[in-house]
Amino acid sequence: MITVVAYNNFLEERKYILDFVFGEVLDCDYKLSFDEEKSYRISNGSTSLIVADSFFAEMEDGFQYYNDKFLIPNKVDFIDYPERNMYNIPVLFGKTDLKNDDGTYFLANDLFAGIFFMLTRWEEIAIAKFDKHERFVEDENLSVKFDYYDRPIVNEYIQLFRILLEKAGIIIEEKSRESKVFLTHDVDEIARYDTFAKIVKALGGDIVKRKSIRTFLKTIKDVYRIKIRNQKDVFDTFDFLMDLSEKRGVQSRFYFIPGYIGEEDVRFDIRNPKVKNIIDRISLRNHIIGIHPSYSSFCNINQLSEEKKRLENYVENIYEGRQHYLRLKIPETWQNWEDCNLKIDSSVGFYNRTGFRAGICFEYPLFNIVKRKKLQLRERPLIVMDTALRKECGSKEKSIEKAIKHAEYCKKYQGDFVILWHNSNLSVNEWAGWDMVYKQILEQI
Repeated sequence: MITVVAYNNFLEERKYILDFVFGEVLDCDYKLSFDEEKSYRISNGSTSLIVADSFFAEMEDGFQYYNDKFLIPNKVDFIDYPERNMYNIPVLFGKTDLKNDDGTYFLANDLFAGIFFMLTRWEEIAIAKFDKHERFVEDENLSVKFDYYDRPIVNEYIQLFRILLEKAGIIIEEKSRESKVFLTHDVDEIARYDTFAKIVKALGGDIVKRKSIRTFLKTIKDVYRIKIRNQKDVFDTFDFLMDLSEKRGVQSRFYFIPGYIGEEDVRFDIRNPKVKNIIDRISLRNHIIGIHPSYSSFCNINQLSEEKKRLENYVENIYEGRQHYLRLKIPETWQNWEDCNLKIDSSVGFYNRTGFRAGICFEYPLFNIVKRKKLQLRERPLIVMDTALRKECGSKEKSIEKAIKHAEYCKKYQGDFVILWHNSNLSVNEWAGWDMVYKQILEQI
C-alpha cells in the first residue's frame, strides 16, 4: 500500500488532484493523510519520494487564490532530465532541483500545484480578460506566453512522477490505457442554400468578399442542382463524415444547436423536419448525437436546460457536447452543465490555435474552484479544431502535419485525440479541398 501525506490545508483541492493522479491515472491503491509538514510525502514503507508544496502550503486555508493574478508565475523555468529521457519540462510552481539523499528523492518542482493549475484553469478567473464573445483571451494563457501550449505537460508531469517513484523504489504497475480518437462535428448549419436570403448572401459573398466569378458560377450551379434537381445541400456532409469514421473504426459525434430561428446566432430551427431526418440518419448508423448549446446559453442555465429538453425530443439520454463558439466561463459553465445532468464537456480547447489548453490529453474530472467541490462532469479536452488549425497553419500540407503531430503526442501518452471538424467546412468555396485534408488526417492517425 502506498501512503501519501500532505499538509493539512486545502483538503478538497488536494484530495481532488491526488485522487486523479493516484486513483485514476496511476490506478493504484493509496492511503491519504494530512499533517503539519509542508510537503507531499509518498512512501511504500521503506523508501520515500518528497515533492515540494510550493503553492497551497504558503497560503491560509480557503484563501481565494483564483482571484489573485499575482499568484500566476511571471517566469517559467524549464528543466531537462536527460538520464530519464525527458526534456524542457516547465516548472510552474517551485524550483528545478532534484536531490537524492540516501535513497530518498526530493523534487522541488511542485507537480501537483502545476497539474491543478492546468486542469482547473483558475488562471482564467484570475486574469479575467475576455474577447468580444466573452471567451478568455487565449494569448493570456501562461502556456501560450511561455510556448508550451502544444504539449500535454500534465501527462509529462505524471510520467516524470512515475519515473521518480520507480527511482525511489516505489513501483506502480503500469496498466495499459487504450488510446482513443474522438471525431466530433459541431453542427452550426444544416444547409447553405435552404432560403432565398442565404442564396443571395452566398452570391454576394462570391463577388464582394471572394472576388471570384468562378465561385459565383459554381454557387449558381450548386443552387440549381439542389433546388431544381432536388439533390443534397452542400452542407449535408453527414454521410461523408460517417463513412470516414466507420472506415477508421470509430463513431462520429454530432453536436446540434437546439435553437429556434430568431434566437441569437441560430441558423437552423431544431423543429425543422429536415433536422429530424438528419438525426434519424445518424442514429440509424449508430453514431452519437450531442448538444451544442447556443450562443445565448452562455452563463444561462435556464436556456441550457431548455435546449437540452428540445434535443431530447429527438434523442434520449443527451449526455455530452460542446459550447457554441467555445464560449466557456469557468466555473459557471461547468456548474451549469453539472446541474443540467450533462456528463461530458469538450469545450476546453483553443479557438485561434491548436494544442492542449488544459495541458492534458486524458479525459478528466472537473473541479469547481469557487465551491471547492469536485464535479461529476468530466472534461474531454479539444485538441484540434478545423478553423483554428487552418488559421494557425495556413496551408493544407502544414495543417495535416500539425494535426498528426498532436495525434502522435496523444498516442505517446495513451491519451485521447479529440478533433472538431464542422460539417460545413469541407468542400465549399473557401473550404474547397479541405475534405481531403480531413480524410488524410484520419488515414494517418
